[in-house]
Amino acid sequence: MEAPVSLPGQGSHEMNLDLLLEIGTEELPSLAVETAVEQLTSKCRSALEEARLAFDTLHVYATPRRLTLHAAKVAAQQSPIEHEMKGPAKVAAFADDGTPQPPAIGFAKSQGVAVEDLIVKSIGAGEYVFAVKAEAGRAAAELLPQILSDLVEGLSFPKSMRWGDGDFRFARPVRWLVGLFGSDVVEFEIDGLRSGRTTRGHRLLAPGAIEVGDAADYFAKIEGAFVVVDQGRRAELIREEATLAAAEVGGRAVLDETTFREVVQLVESPHVVLGQFDRVFTALPRDVLVASMQSHQRYFPVRDEGGALTANFIVVHNGDPAHDADICRGHERVLRARLADAAFFFEEDKKTPLSEKVERLKGVIYQEKLGSYFDKQERILALVTEITRHVDADAETMAAAQRAAGLCKADLVSEMVVEFPTLQGTMGEVYARASGENEATARAIGEHYLPRFSGDDLPQTMAGQVLSIADKIDSIVGCFGIGLVPTSSQDPYGLRRQALGVVTIILERELPVRLAGRIGTALATYGQMLATDDIDATRDQIIDFFHQRARNFLLANGYLYDLVDAVLAAGLDDLPETKRRLVAVTKAREEGELDGLLTPFGRAKNLSRPGLGTRVAEHLLEDPSEKVLLEAVEKAETGVGAALDEDDIDGALDALVELRAPVDKFFDDVLVMTDDEDVRDNRLRLLNRCVAVFERIADFSKVVQT
Repeated sequence: MEAPVSLPGQGSHEMNLDLLLEIGTEELPSLAVETAVEQLTSKCRSALEEARLAFDTLHVYATPRRLTLHAAKVAAQQSPIEHEMKGPAKVAAFADDGTPQPPAIGFAKSQGVAVEDLIVKSIGAGEYVFAVKAEAGRAAAELLPQILSDLVEGLSFPKSMRWGDGDFRFARPVRWLVGLFGSDVVEFEIDGLRSGRTTRGHRLLAPGAIEVGDAADYFAKIEGAFVVVDQGRRAELIREEATLAAAEVGGRAVLDETTFREVVQLVESPHVVLGQFDRVFTALPRDVLVASMQSHQRYFPVRDEGGALTANFIVVHNGDPAHDADICRGHERVLRARLADAAFFFEEDKKTPLSEKVERLKGVIYQEKLGSYFDKQERILALVTEITRHVDADAETMAAAQRAAGLCKADLVSEMVVEFPTLQGTMGEVYARASGENEATARAIGEHYLPRFSGDDLPQTMAGQVLSIADKIDSIVGCFGIGLVPTSSQDPYGLRRQALGVVTIILERELPVRLAGRIGTALATYGQMLATDDIDATRDQIIDFFHQRARNFLLANGYLYDLVDAVLAAGLDDLPETKRRLVAVTKAREEGELDGLLTPFGRAKNLSRPGLGTRVAEHLLEDPSEKVLLEAVEKAETGVGAALDEDDIDGALDALVELRAPVDKFFDDVLVMTDDEDVRDNRLRLLNRCVAVFERIADFSKVVQT
């Protein structure tokens, strides 16, 4: 048996050299760039470590036209490794005086080592002879061609294509490959393209071939060829120049982070110019202006000291800075046309009240098996009506929520949202006001898509909160009902995000929305649309889905996993109450009072048989300790129930602590597993009842005792 036992040293540092890989491509989409950077970093680190090639630092840089990997001071030689080969038992290998016997001599010869170099190691109760063989490391130059080839071919993208005659796939065509170890070329081939030392500069400003000697030479020459290869440095340059440009008009650049990250990956030599547009367009809603600039053009708005948008915008371009003025005028013409279109859409949309657009939703499919957006809006209205009753909404809030539910998807047929889909909900709010709807209704329409992502703003109004919950529950229930359940790798309808949104709203706003009931209502509103034959199983599956989202939310908020699991196991239908139970149990642990609950619960839980039920026959109670425990359980049931009715979780825990002495006495005095089956089962039902009262707060068996 062979067993590697050590990696002595970290490779030779006498000949450590820099490794450079550059994959030159046609312009890559920004998402592909980010994906490749992450993969190259992790894959190269793993490959070098697996190859036992030590290195100091590893960085991956990227522009739209290149992916550059730089590993500094890579060992020229693999670290050596030792292998231990197990041989015969010591008693057979050596005589009592240590003289080698034929088994030892033969084993040493077969392993190519001197018999005196054999060692003895204990394994279990016996001792065995081992031969230790050192394996010298191979030269890095022998290993790197395969490593670099595997790195390039191992990259995967959300969308990749086959460009050559072979099976190689990449996000965009690969045009050149640079592979250098020190000053030597690392020779490998990808789909007929051979690696070398020739790179390319900026497509417009330095289009010619550039020969590089080593990594240091590469970075110097690529910088001189108008390529800022470090994406972090490009981001800093863009922020600095954008800040200066906006300051020219006394404003501040509004750098949306998503758009900003995309822009960073769209340029190799960033230059910022400040453009302007006709001030008349500032009368458009702020979100329309921002969408017109960002959605297609990747421009950044400028705001004044008061927060209002100015008639200016910032462009980050990749061209010749000598032509900034011409470039700026071109972008101004493009934006002028975009804003003119937006202004036209805005005026056209306002000619028809929002309520008159609702009928057109019948022709817009929400999901082919789940009907139109008109159908969805009707289902949302039914849910909103039910939810507002359960949260004790006042008449004004109920009316606003119901009116908003009947209008919330109408903006989907507006010209503006068709052009700028990200404005759905936002334009609904604007058009609701323009149509004369009251402020509460308009705000609820605008808020009902919130939160759009983790950390996003939550709806501020109760009408908006209720409408958001109803919309998201309807989507989740419908998708689960037709089998569109998220997998570990795919969630095309964003159901995890929507479920987390529901959980977050309910917990942050402390809304008494009972999930099981609302999920049941949502299932009922779909009627025959759903493909499921077992509604109860589907409801349970959806509740489990919400269970995981609630768990994630609570863990993210700093609660310990075992207490979260214990409390959620006792039910999460009323999420705010679930959180209050978690807070109380957490407090009990912090104050050292949890053992008073865990001990009696654990003793009862260990012998409980849930299948027997909890109905205790008093005439079968033989021992006084049984009767005392039953009385204590009945008292605890009353105390816990009353405390929970008053939302006094601490009081409920105090009532449970009182069970410790009766439980201990019961187990001291009573043999539970008696031969009399009726008596035994009755005692087990008593324990079941005891466990059940504890589990109104938490399943304490999930708590890790410290």
